[in-house]
Amino acid sequence: MRNQISRILVIATAGLVLATPAHAQGRGNGKGKEKSAKIKGEDRRDRVIVRESNGDIGRVDRGRRVPPGLAKKPGQMPPGQYKKIYSTYEGTNVLGDIMRRRGYTVLRIVPSGDSRYVYYRYGNGLEQRAIVRQGTDRLLFSNVPSSILQAVLAYLY
Repeated sequence: MRNQISRILVIATAGLVLATPAHAQGRGNGKGKEKSAKIKGEDRRDRVIVRESNGDIGRVDRGRRVPPGLAKKPGQMPPGQYKKIYSTYEGTNVLGDIMRRRGYTVLRIVPSGDSRYVYYRYGNGLEQRAIVRQGTDRLLFSNVPSSILQAVLAYLY
């Protein structure tokens, strides 16, 4: 009789253990990190950068929903993480305007491939050339007086 009762108790206990729902067991030590790493990797591959005609840079992520609060932000990114990338056209316009305000005479602006040349003259009458070209993350200026360069960089960045 005792053998039957102990057998019934063992079978009932095994049935209860097997009947516990799977969602109550938890995720373990990983806590879902494997899944999030995979999603992050897919986001990097699916990212497309779009340059608009007015010079703004936008980022479009395929397969990823943008939160409503970031939909209208530049580049769909939080404040402080977005850096506007200026074109050489905008850089030469800013450089020319600041030079004119400081007493330089801007003679002409000539495009040359990806870069642009700004020909200018100051008090001594010699014609000089400044070069504006696109760097990896910002514009690069060559042959620009340091006071003008500081003003241009403060205006752009």
